[in-house]
This record gives sequence, C-alpha cells and structure tokens, in this order.
Amino acid sequence: MPQPVKARIAKLREEIAQISAANREYLQGGKKPPGAPDHERRLQRLQEIQDELMSLTEWKRT
Repeated sequence: MPQPVKARIAKLREEIAQISAANREYLQGGKKPPGAPDHERRLQRLQEIQDELMSLTEWKRT
C-alpha cells in the first residue's frame, strides 16, 4: 500500500537533512578524494529525491 503523500514528503525531508549533514562534514573534512564516491552518491540521491518530489506534486499542475 503506498504511503500518503504527506508522510512520504516528511520522510524525504528527513533524508535530505541527513544528506545535508553528511555533505557539510565532507566539505569541512579537508581531504576530499577518499570521500568523493560517497559525495557523488549523495548528490545522485538528492537528484532522485528531487525527481520524486516533482512526481508527487505533478497532480497539482493538471
């Protein structure tokens, strides 16, 4: 059974907050190369979240 839209958005917001915290740590860490693959995965996940949010709000445009 699919989650209600509000619950799904709340979960995505929580995930965005976790990714943002990890990105801040990465950027403050100084040495970038060891964490670069993780950073790229986080950026990719943020894009996926953005796409999902767009699809969740698509019904408002029609």
